[in-house]
Amino acid sequence: MRLITHGCRGSIPVSSSEMMKYGGNTTCFEIIMDKFQIFFDAGSGFQNAILNPNKEILIFFSHFHHDHLQGLAFNKYLLKPETKTIISSALVDPENLKKIIQSYFSGVFFPLDLFGNSQNVTFLDFTETQIRFGNDFKIKTLKLKHPGGSYGYSLNIANKKFVFLCDNEFTASQYEELRNFSKNADIVIWDGMFTEEELKSKTGWGHSSIEQGVKFFSDTNCGKIIISHHAPFRTDAELDRIGKSLPDGFHLAKDGQVLEI
Repeated sequence: MRLITHGCRGSIPVSSSEMMKYGGNTTCFEIIMDKFQIFFDAGSGFQNAILNPNKEILIFFSHFHHDHLQGLAFNKYLLKPETKTIISSALVDPENLKKIIQSYFSGVFFPLDLFGNSQNVTFLDFTETQIRFGNDFKIKTLKLKHPGGSYGYSLNIANKKFVFLCDNEFTASQYEELRNFSKNADIVIWDGMFTEEELKSKTGWGHSSIEQGVKFFSDTNCGKIIISHHAPFRTDAELDRIGKSLPDGFHLAKDGQVLEI
């Protein structure tokens, strides 16, 4: 099982000579397996993913804020006849999921209605997705704290576990539930958009701090903790300084990063 980071920036894509090392694309993570390509969110980084028509392609949305959805229509493989894709989310049923995506990519927001009559994109109820692919992998969800709602996902296959926790405003009341959800994960994606100091003026924005992630996972039996959803104003130099201060096992997400799980 392989993890590819296609986008790890929060809020908006950024393009600057000061932000090239960690990248400027918004959230999109891909898990590649023998039979499957599984994506968690489709921010601007999704445009760079190579979709394999010989694999089952699934996209799971945590929620539908711009930075997690904006790249969906820009992947050149998505609407090719030979590419079959299933889109699902624990946040809404498939009817509302299709309405949200169709509205976003049509009318005043987008020049074409790409998903109204698409024949190769299927919108599937999340529970049905769990049942259909239950013999190949196990996927579970956790409700997170974020304006408009958001869900985290855990993916288990062949004794390997991946956990995706964007976007979430961490509170002490979540501790046990989050700990159980992340238990024994090989890789966890943590929403570290803010520093602890920045978080003081960002209450209600729906994001956690880097320091909260370090403190939370310091006594949790997990492998790598990947800090992601970097603030759009965070430069490479700032991220380098933060990275040097992180304990062993903690890493900063980078566009294009490939990790074996």
